[in-house]
Amino acid sequence: MKFKSLISQLQLAYSPMSSYDFSILKSDEIVQELLRQSSLYIIGQRPILSFENLTMNDDEKYITFEIHQKGNSSIIKFKLPFFQENIATDYEKDVMLVIGSNDPNHIFDRNNITNVHGLKFYEISNDEENFLVWFSPEKFLSNFSRGYIEAEIEGNIRDFLKYKVHYVGKATDQDIWKRLTGHETLQDILSLEYPFVYGSLPTHEIVLLLFEFHDNLTMQTFDVNSSPEEMTDSLMGKNYPEQKTVFLDAEKALIKAMQPKHNKILFKNYPKSKDGLHKHNFDNYGFTFMDPITLQYEKGEIRGGLNMMGGDLISIKNNEDFELFIHPITAHNSGACCTTQI
Repeated sequence: MKFKSLISQLQLAYSPMSSYDFSILKSDEIVQELLRQSSLYIIGQRPILSFENLTMNDDEKYITFEIHQKGNSSIIKFKLPFFQENIATDYEKDVMLVIGSNDPNHIFDRNNITNVHGLKFYEISNDEENFLVWFSPEKFLSNFSRGYIEAEIEGNIRDFLKYKVHYVGKATDQDIWKRLTGHETLQDILSLEYPFVYGSLPTHEIVLLLFEFHDNLTMQTFDVNSSPEEMTDSLMGKNYPEQKTVFLDAEKALIKAMQPKHNKILFKNYPKSKDGLHKHNFDNYGFTFMDPITLQYEKGEIRGGLNMMGGDLISIKNNEDFELFIHPITAHNSGACCTTQI
């Protein structure tokens, strides 16, 4: 019996960005290059994160800080060395740290540094400043979770990467930063959604999650009637869908699963579609997330990054049955997995 399957692993093309951060970063050529392979996005919302209780040890060249989130009782503590591969590497040069806040009226107290929303590292040599790297709290958590940053940690990253989903969209025919510039639905969300925390500005709570494919895992079996040409074509990746087609299908799958409030078309007939994966007749295909994020919607949540294969799986079987397969870790710690018919 022949069998053909495809599991698409989605990962963040860049760390989650507030609407405010995106307005600044969208014209940065380095950020644009990082986002070039991204064609799927989610507009979500979460309470603002901040760096708190920041202290510097100039002798041993490290900082300590906590990451807090408004309305969240959890705290993560970090000890971050300056000198490491992706921050500063030249021990002969000094490192300068510049801090910033979303609140333009905030005055920092050197003895109690709080309410920090951005860290910038510079290398100092002969009175010249060379920019190294910057972190928002989410960018730091994202880089740390992928192993790009070395630091001592006390706490659970997952507690700070939860997003209420307002909208799922695609940008398959233009660069994603162009698609989101002047985005009508994004402007509606900024205007219509109330802050989670009183006094917060929506532009700091509304977040853009921009995705690319980490991998597309395919499997195909053959029977006695299969020809050598079929087997060779499979090994060569022929007759499998283009990335654009997979992105288009992923958008529909996520909308069907979460029914976001601000999506006007909810694809109730999915997995049937003219431009998705339906015509490729997979016996099984699905979508999962590689990062340790949680996407929250009215009837539940989808969690990513639970193991090396991803997390909860949106699964389509026999080109018809549409289910959310809950990873065993998330199934009320019972050790048993379950499916939810959608």
